[in-house]
Amino acid sequence: MDDYQYDCPSADIDMLAHVISDLFPEQTQFAERIDDEGRTSLVIHYIAMRFGSTARRITIEVRFDSVALARHRATPVRMHARGYAVLRAYVEAELGALEEAYANKKTVPRSVEIEMGEDFA
Repeated sequence: MDDYQYDCPSADIDMLAHVISDLFPEQTQFAERIDDEGRTSLVIHYIAMRFGSTARRITIEVRFDSVALARHRATPVRMHARGYAVLRAYVEAELGALEEAYANKKTVPRSVEIEMGEDFA
């Protein structure tokens, strides 16, 4: 049984969620969203236990540049490893920034955004 929740109708966005799921605790929710301009995002909702004495709900929105996402979708699946690695690196860096903020006694935001641009694909 999968301990994560995926609400990603597009197979490629679902795969991107699976690629980074191990960076998050169980019960994390991954959802694909499309904004009013048609831009696709992967929204991650999770409970962070390590930012204080109480659990904190954090949302990370990974926004994909439309052109870069189209290029990713146009490439054969066997060539998606680079995009997966870039996504993973960006998410790991953001999680590290949240931990650093907490370590420096700064307020850990409840919501952050990651822009996936040209380097994604």
